[in-house]
Amino acid sequence: MKGTHFIALLAVAALGLSNLNAYASSSTLTNQVTRKVAHATLAKQDSYRQVLLERFLKYTTYDSQSSEKEQITDVQIETAKKLYAEIQSFGLNVTLSDHYYIYVEIPSNVKGNVPTLGFSCHYDVTPDNPATGIKARLIEKYDGQPIVLENGQVIDPAKDNGSYLPTQIGKTIVTSDGTTILSADDKAGVSIIMTMLQTLAQNPGKKHGKIQVVIAPNEDVGRAAEFIEETPYNPDIAFDFDGGVDGEVVVGNFNAEQVLVTVKGHPGHQSHAAENGYLNAWFPACVLGAGLCPVTTDGKPLPLPNKSVGKQGYVELHHIDYPANTPSVAVMDFRLRGFNQAELDQWKEDLQRMIPSVEEAYGVEISTEVRRNYGNVGEAIHPEAMNITRRAFDAAGVTPDFKEERAGTTASMFLIKLGKGAFTIFTGQNNPHAFTEWLSEDDMYKSYRVSLNLIDEVVRMKKAK
Repeated sequence: MKGTHFIALLAVAALGLSNLNAYASSSTLTNQVTRKVAHATLAKQDSYRQVLLERFLKYTTYDSQSSEKEQITDVQIETAKKLYAEIQSFGLNVTLSDHYYIYVEIPSNVKGNVPTLGFSCHYDVTPDNPATGIKARLIEKYDGQPIVLENGQVIDPAKDNGSYLPTQIGKTIVTSDGTTILSADDKAGVSIIMTMLQTLAQNPGKKHGKIQVVIAPNEDVGRAAEFIEETPYNPDIAFDFDGGVDGEVVVGNFNAEQVLVTVKGHPGHQSHAAENGYLNAWFPACVLGAGLCPVTTDGKPLPLPNKSVGKQGYVELHHIDYPANTPSVAVMDFRLRGFNQAELDQWKEDLQRMIPSVEEAYGVEISTEVRRNYGNVGEAIHPEAMNITRRAFDAAGVTPDFKEERAGTTASMFLIKLGKGAFTIFTGQNNPHAFTEWLSEDDMYKSYRVSLNLIDEVVRMKKAK
């Protein structure tokens, strides 16, 4: 395709970002960066633009898939060690936890009380599609035409997988070669945060409050918060860099809970139940399930999933298990979703009210267990987070596009452990987890500028008091 060429990835891999000085000296441009940068003004931020892109290309060569079946994969561990060594080379205070969370703390260099600012991202990539031996393809001055990859994959500006491409004409984008994913989810976020850390390390005169950073494993298998308490990550205001395209900010999401309801009957031969006390657990379970899962939205705050749109939540009886070697026992697995936690709490109250009547009617015993999966960051966010975000975006020349997701985020998983929410900031990733995944270099760079502007805005909070 016109304007397309493959990156010489072996040459990039040879740079070895674990030694930043060696990396910087590997090209004329990055030599210029280290000589010129003294303060993090907009002009100096521009000096890091190529560094950011080269770093992202480097990170795509790191195998780091997570797994549903393993606590942590060997390739994640290797990636964590590489990122840890790279941050050490910056001269920053960095810790690698027992479960391979990378934690960085930078002390405040301003007088007075300034809220602690947090940044997060994740270094693992999805196990859903191949992600070993990624060959990134760089397209400079994109010409607006469909992008034909290997493996029969096409990113087409006339289709959903390329609908954002028309905004990138004349700009730089990155794709895979079509045989794997690209891993922009979330290596774009990692690249942004790492370049932000490099900028702070090389510009000690830039004013900032205390900054905490965590780079987590296992996000793509839903376990990013599993061992977050191993790190002292507990900022006052936090931002997660793992989002979509130009200006998107996730400011709210579903609360998510799993409610397990166990119905215990009594084993025995059905034909002699009157004598042996046999009690079936499945029928009362079905009665309870039907009563708790309405088929319409009339008068009910939590309908079934197919009746739920927009800001509506839902409840679903996801499945019923018959545990091995436990006759006459039924375990119902309910999934609750809602932007308003009060809706979920109301459903659980309805459940508790129904249980005694079902137990009495059918002679069974019913117990419940509630597991909270993630929370709505919008219900636990710092009161100044929205204003800080608006100003940081404005300074970067980006219009914020605030969204509420009918899903969860890394920040929403952290919320369960930390009790504090965080907004999720765009990073330029498109079609995550797909062979047609691609990255907007322009968006990634804008996101990097936003990260530095957020630091500035938090410092200004002190002056505003």
